Amino acid sequence: MADYTFKSILNQLVVKHEHLTQEQSEWYVDELMDGNADPAAVGAVLATQQQLGLTADEVAGAAHAMVQHALPLPLTGETTDLVGTGGDGFATVNISSTAAIIAAAAGVKIAKHGNRAASSKSGAADCLEALGLPLDLTPEQAAEVGEKVGITFAFARVFHPAMRFVGPIRAQLGVPCVFNVLGPITNPAHPAHCVIGCADRNLGAIMAEVLRKQCATGMVFTSNEGMDELAPTGPITLWHIEADGVTEGTFDPITELGLAKVDVTDLRGDTPEYNAQVARDVISGRDLPCSSTILLNAAAAIAVNKQLLANPDAPLAQRIGEGYDIVRKTVESGAAADKLDEWISTAQAIKAGAEA
Repeated sequence: MADYTFKSILNQLVVKHEHLTQEQSEWYVDELMDGNADPAAVGAVLATQQQLGLTADEVAGAAHAMVQHALPLPLTGETTDLVGTGGDGFATVNISSTAAIIAAAAGVKIAKHGNRAASSKSGAADCLEALGLPLDLTPEQAAEVGEKVGITFAFARVFHPAMRFVGPIRAQLGVPCVFNVLGPITNPAHPAHCVIGCADRNLGAIMAEVLRKQCATGMVFTSNEGMDELAPTGPITLWHIEADGVTEGTFDPITELGLAKVDVTDLRGDTPEYNAQVARDVISGRDLPCSSTILLNAAAAIAVNKQLLANPDAPLAQRIGEGYDIVRKTVESGAAADKLDEWISTAQAIKAGAEA
């Protein structure tokens, strides 16, 4: 990597109004996460990048540096993640976390990445903790859970210790920056497939391109209302990521899958305890206003993973439809509820065994 300095980086951004290359972006985030960077200089870089508008190269470089500083989550086989950027302001129930459990019960190996809430009452970690999942597993223990159960959780605070250098700067900065979009694309398990909700429509294409650079397949989407959710509320803007590129389009689960229209208020969540109970109810087969949305996201995981599909080469909408039938039957059979219980009990037993 070339000899960069924060002076040269700032000169390029502030004076020349030029975006950073992927290598430059990786360099300054690497310096930051090594604890070598001046907070004022980093704050200036982050703020100016946001003002100019982020590029795929800048996000990809930052993501690569962040993953390089993460603790690895070694899992065998192909894994899939369902995650959202958060920050959409709608405070929904924990849709991707619940969907991940159902997808795992259907047979998709899940490496769920997430953190505590930043802008809502309940983040993925908060909800899963309320369900009984221990969050303080070591990477080795989390991997053991994943191999035994087919689903595991990578708690960002455990797997990204270098973020301790980032938090204070972000708090002082007080405006969005590149780190707001890095969470969903820095899973330490390096999943082969991703289902990602993006609250900022302008960043959807960038996130999709970064995932393509990471050799992942899947989809990034933004709802008609700007939610980071795949929901039958109307047409959804979707970026479909395949090995040969990214395709932007729309997908309407109401007209294309025949799902009943739901309102954003049908998806409203609350405390971690409330959201955990909703998750248990949906997983157990109770028909709630948010059930179809959760099943739709689980179906998306099957659609991008493809391993369970009778016709893996079918168009995306058709694959999601087939996935929806699979996850609906998975819930009706009781397999999803069993998978949740197995996940929690296995994780608790592994933690207890380590402490004994």
